[in-house]
Amino acid sequence: MRELLSNASDALNRLRFEMVTNHNVLDSNAELHVRIKVDKDAHMLTIQDTGIGMTRDEMIENLGTIAQSGARKFLDATKDQKVDFAQVIGQFGVGFYSVFMVADWVRVTSRSFNPEAEAVSWYATGEDNYQISGSDMSERGTKIEIKLKEDASEFAEEFRLKNIIHKHSDYIGFPIYMGESSEAVNKQTSLWRTSRQEIKEEQYKEFYRQTTLDFEDALLHTHMVTDAPVQLYALLFIPAKAERGIFALRKEDGLKLYSRNILIDDYNKDLLPEYLRFVQGVVDSEDLPLNVSRETVQSSGLMPKLKKVLTNQVMRELELLAKTTPKNIRRSGRNLACI
Repeated sequence: MRELLSNASDALNRLRFEMVTNHNVLDSNAELHVRIKVDKDAHMLTIQDTGIGMTRDEMIENLGTIAQSGARKFLDATKDQKVDFAQVIGQFGVGFYSVFMVADWVRVTSRSFNPEAEAVSWYATGEDNYQISGSDMSERGTKIEIKLKEDASEFAEEFRLKNIIHKHSDYIGFPIYMGESSEAVNKQTSLWRTSRQEIKEEQYKEFYRQTTLDFEDALLHTHMVTDAPVQLYALLFIPAKAERGIFALRKEDGLKLYSRNILIDDYNKDLLPEYLRFVQGVVDSEDLPLNVSRETVQSSGLMPKLKKVLTNQVMRELELLAKTTPKNIRRSGRNLACI
């Protein structure tokens, strides 16, 4: 559930950014949200978002075959009921494919935000193949239908799903509705805009896992809120390992850049110097206009100010870490002394 809601949030964020500069969007007035439905008798769980959607080619590229994704080894590993499933997901980095721990079959139906694109449906049972075909889905976004296994019927219970959402996905910045309810289950509070005094350590860890799919805790995190010389909110993490896993959610270097809670650049490389490219996290500034392109953001006079503030903060944190826990620095596999 955590992985699927994270994917839905990404799709909604991408659509919201697209709508800033593109008015030719299917269902442009549709609310950006996620809706979860369950059918206890049929053992069915459905998760649907109104995000950016996928074309046929994007469906094949993003989901692919289980054999190509590395999820076959993952599924074999989960047959051992004694394993820690969270660690197994982290080891193989399969994200979406963790759904097959509880599913007999999964159908993903999607329609792109592009009004000219046709809807498409992907179906798989957890074997090394899949079926893909056209669909008559009329609304924008992605719908995931999950036929639950007999021993996974608990995930057709609304109260069980609500508990999972509260624990892992409360910070997602879009409403998550349950059934036909018009009241959101999640708080929709951005963690980086929440007072540090109100956040528990486990919430920081969960946010890091959600953002990166790295199931090893970060070496450290820093939560920044400043009004001068620039107004910004930032939540940055130093990963425990230098290497990025082949199936990591974050495929490139760079920080997520937001303007007033709206994602405007998923991989901004101008917020930190090259030698700090391993840093993960988000930066949100009130001073950035919404109606900007990525190129405009990169050339903005605000960027050097943001870069200076963020770099100074990260360097202070690394220097403190080196003095207090040098063993962790060596374990991370990075020669941080060179920076």
